[in-house]
Amino acid sequence: MTDQDLGKLNMIETDGDGNYIILDDAVMPPLRKLYLESQPIASHERLVGTGTTCYRARAPNSNRWDYVLKFKWRWASDRPEDELLKLVKDKCVWGAISLDYYKEVESTAHLRRSLRWGTHRKFSNMKRSGSTEEHQEEVTRNSGGLVEHTEETDDFFKNHILACIITSPVGRPLRTFRSLLELLQVFRDAIKCHRSLYFDAEILHQDISPGNIIILDSQDEGKPKGILIDLDSAIELDKTEPWIIGTRPFMAIGVLKSEHHTYRHDLESFLYVFLWTIITNHKGSPPENSKLRQWSKGSWDELAARKFLDMDQDSFQYILEEFMPEFNPLKPLAESLRDILFPLRDGVIWTGTESSPEAVGKLYDEMIHTLEAAIESESEK
Repeated sequence: MTDQDLGKLNMIETDGDGNYIILDDAVMPPLRKLYLESQPIASHERLVGTGTTCYRARAPNSNRWDYVLKFKWRWASDRPEDELLKLVKDKCVWGAISLDYYKEVESTAHLRRSLRWGTHRKFSNMKRSGSTEEHQEEVTRNSGGLVEHTEETDDFFKNHILACIITSPVGRPLRTFRSLLELLQVFRDAIKCHRSLYFDAEILHQDISPGNIIILDSQDEGKPKGILIDLDSAIELDKTEPWIIGTRPFMAIGVLKSEHHTYRHDLESFLYVFLWTIITNHKGSPPENSKLRQWSKGSWDELAARKFLDMDQDSFQYILEEFMPEFNPLKPLAESLRDILFPLRDGVIWTGTESSPEAVGKLYDEMIHTLEAAIESESEK
């Protein structure tokens, strides 16, 4: 079998300087190739999924890793990320990443072109009845087999397209923040970027999470210290649907309840990411006894109820108690952001969305101004 038969991309070559990717002519002049770092900076190593893998990349004869190259198997029915990134560029969104290159490399429809399939089947009503996968396996082993518990379906394998996307600039992961001041600046600028996406390009990000906020170094005054990346889940405002989209620990309460995703839900996610970043304290996950670990466990309804309780004014104090001493100066800021996002109505925190232009601008302004006040206070120390 050839290297391509074994799964190696024919667009990646190797020479004495390492692995490099061949670029189409006139796409990124004068570059014809980019060298890839030996190890990916992000990789979703799951058997089922998009297989998203990201590398830092550099131009030949350069030691600067100025680009990020991403491979992803996207749904063929989804809008390509490059279309949203082009819209972002056309609308001059503040603090957004730049699309430098896009190519569709392969598709599962092409890979399966010579294969023949039998009848496609799916579990009938076992999933809908709420039984677990373990129970399904036990029933299947002790009965007449799969046929007895499945039914025919026309839902064949859906086509995926392997896309190669190159963007810039390159940043550091959020967890690598070097000071409280830098952390505050990054969150302020990421929210400003989100506001510009919303107002200028009419795009809703829908997946605010630690992995989608990066820190930029050597930025001039007035340039963003932190930006949002990854528009895989983003959508134009006139096309939003009541789908549960996002990264589980950071989903807003309304999203978990299958409400239409709104700007306020993303701002609520910023609060969860802020708390997560502080409590994890440069690590990948919270301590074993952290309440934040419960934000990933259970059904959507259970997660919504748990977060609603945690965001209540009294319960929120237990979250703040998880702050390490060096983060104690940020407790008043965390409380202020919580108060902005969850105002009391009839004695109960409100998780709804005000959709008037005045209300939208007011919520963004309140969060940004609150962060700016904290930045000014931290700068004076």
